[in-house]
Amino acid sequence: MKNKDKQSAIDLAKAYSGFLSENEGRRSLCTINGYRDAMHLYIEYCEAEHKASMDNFDISFLSSDKIIGFMNWMRYKREVKPQTCNLRLSQMRAFLKHAAKDPQYREYYIKAVEIKRFATTDTSKVVEPLSKAAIKAIINAPGTDTRTGLKYTALISMLYTMSTRLDEVLSIKVGELIFDSSKPHVTIIGKGRKARTVYIMSSVVPIIRKYIRSEHGSRPDPDAYLFFSQSKGLFAKPSERGVNKQLEKYSLMAREICPEVPKHIHSHQFRHSMATHCLEDGMNVFQISKMLGHKSVGTTMTYLGMTVAMTEDAVKKVESTTARSVKPKWSSTMKLKDLF
Repeated sequence: MKNKDKQSAIDLAKAYSGFLSENEGRRSLCTINGYRDAMHLYIEYCEAEHKASMDNFDISFLSSDKIIGFMNWMRYKREVKPQTCNLRLSQMRAFLKHAAKDPQYREYYIKAVEIKRFATTDTSKVVEPLSKAAIKAIINAPGTDTRTGLKYTALISMLYTMSTRLDEVLSIKVGELIFDSSKPHVTIIGKGRKARTVYIMSSVVPIIRKYIRSEHGSRPDPDAYLFFSQSKGLFAKPSERGVNKQLEKYSLMAREICPEVPKHIHSHQFRHSMATHCLEDGMNVFQISKMLGHKSVGTTMTYLGMTVAMTEDAVKKVESTTARSVKPKWSSTMKLKDLF
């Protein structure tokens, strides 16, 4: 019986691996990671509240009453915001919809669809842009006299001047950077696996080159990630959570020098700030939309909190010229979360 239970946990993990594989190429890496994080959090809940283990975790743990319990556990025990709880529910439903191709999972999906979401008063998320003074203070905070400082000086400079998402920067490989060109650039993969060319400001190029010499040597491997995991090596990306924690540390340092730096920052504020500053400096909304990689100008308007009147005014301004799938393997020392 024990071996059968172990196999059921592995089968469930295989189904989840198939779900992630199916979405690769169709969803962004951020979305894929969100799916994985949702399952890891769900397992944490099942271990804490229902004594889930390698020996008993199976399809029965995906019942609607346990998922409802998961929602309440997040909301009231972990004090997670209603919007985030609803997002986790959607992520679990997405897996069950995929798994419902197998008849043994179908009833679990049908019941999961009936679970009510938490009521929310305002689902909009406003990202406050940082002032130019705050940006300068944060970029200068790490310094370049240490390896970590140089790394984050380069990273923050790229996040802001290239107006990219954190995962887009962390996904850049050394060989993808084109410096020997009249316009240094890199092609990045954004949401929906959409590729776009992003130009690198000439003032940032020397910082990136210095960082590469420091961390990758004189003959860097072109397939190595520019910013790699210190624990897993050159071919693994660092965690976004770890990067954001370090950014918080530097923001506190910068706040001591510049009071315009907020108490808490997030990597996405650099992207939002650059877009806002470009708008303030005269770049029209269509150029900004292209720079951000948005599918429509309407998305950019919402992103910047713009009204139609503001957009019409921006259009009149002079245009600026600057612009895996997981393979479950059984191990006696493996934790349940490691399967997913």
